Amino acid sequence: MHKLLQQGLVMQLSALLLGVFILPVQARVISDLYEVVEAVPSRGSTDLALAGGRGLERVFVRVTGDAAIGNNPNLQPVLQKAQQFVQGYHYTSEDNQLYLHLSFDPQAVSRQVHQLGLPMWPNNRPGTLVWLAVDTLLDGRSVLREEDVPELFSVLEAMAIERGVPLDFPVMDLNDQRNMPLGALWAQDERAAERAGLRYSPDATLMGRILQSSGHRWQADWLLVHGGRSYAFDSSGGSMEETALRGINQMANALARRYAVRPQGRDAQTGAMIVELAGVDSFADYVEALAYLRGLAQVSSTSLLSVEGDRMRIALSVSVGLSNLRDTLALNHKLRAPADGDTIDLNGYRAPLGSADNPLRYRWD
Repeated sequence: MHKLLQQGLVMQLSALLLGVFILPVQARVISDLYEVVEAVPSRGSTDLALAGGRGLERVFVRVTGDAAIGNNPNLQPVLQKAQQFVQGYHYTSEDNQLYLHLSFDPQAVSRQVHQLGLPMWPNNRPGTLVWLAVDTLLDGRSVLREEDVPELFSVLEAMAIERGVPLDFPVMDLNDQRNMPLGALWAQDERAAERAGLRYSPDATLMGRILQSSGHRWQADWLLVHGGRSYAFDSSGGSMEETALRGINQMANALARRYAVRPQGRDAQTGAMIVELAGVDSFADYVEALAYLRGLAQVSSTSLLSVEGDRMRIALSVSVGLSNLRDTLALNHKLRAPADGDTIDLNGYRAPLGSADNPLRYRWD
C-alpha cells in the first residue's frame, strides 16, 4: 500500500475515529478536512507548489463531496494559486521519503466554494457502521474481520479520511456473530443489521458482499441504510482492496448528495422554516441550541420568535429544501423528533410543515 495511505492518512484516524468500546457510532464533526499529507521529492519551491495544488484539490473533494471536482474547469485557476490558501506546512521524512504536511485556511476555501457556486458539505457527518463479507475461490464465504485482514481495513479507513466520512467496524465478538450471522450479512438483511447495530447506535449502516469472480476480477454489492432510506450500488476491480475502496467512495458520494448544500437546488423549497424546540430547561440549553442552529451551513440567519416555558420557537432562513434540513437536524443526537404527523385542522387543511401553524418540532435532550 502507498506510504501516504499507511502513514499520512491512517495516522490521522486515531484523532478522527473513536473505538466502538468508548462511544457509539454517531454523527461527528470532522475537524481535519483541511489537512493533507503529500509525498514530495524535495523541499524546493516547485515541488511545494505542485504538492499544494494536489493537496488543495483533495480538500475541495472533501468539502464539496464531489470526487470529480478536480475536473471542474472553474477550479483549475484556483488550484494553480493553491499557496494563497495554505495556512501552514511542515515536512517529515520516513524510510528516505519526504512528506509535506499542509494545512489550508477553512474560511478561504469556504469563500471560494461559495464564489464558484459549488456544493458545500458541512463537517457534521454521519458515522457509518460497515459490515463486510467475502466469497473467495479458495476459501468460500466468510465475514471480514479487521484482525484477519488489517491491510484491507487500513486502506478503507484511509479512504474514509480522504473523503471525510467517519467509518467504524463491528468488533465481531460473539454478540455480533449471533446478531449478524454470515447468512444474514450476505443476504443484506436490514432487520438483522438494525438488531446488530443497537450496541453501536450508528447514523448509517453499510453492508458489503465482495465476490471473487476470477483470479484477477472482483465485484461487490453494497447496501447503505440511512435515515429510513436504502441505497443499493455495486463496484468492481482487480483486487478485493480496489473493489472495497470503490464501494466506500460510492457510499461517500451517496451521503454527499443527501447532505451537501447546493446553491441552486432544483427541487429545493427555500425560504423561512419555523422550528420549535421543547426541553430547553436552562439558559445553557438555550445558548447551546441557538448556537447549533446558527452554525448550520444550511442556515443563513436565525430569529428567535418566542420562549414559553421550556419551549422556544426560531425562524430559520435556509438555503436548502425541507428534506435536506430535516436530514441535517437528524444528525444531532440531542434533537429528538416526535412520532406524530403534520397538524390537520377540522376542515382537513394540512398546514405546510415548517410553517408557523405546523413548525418542525423537536425535543432537546
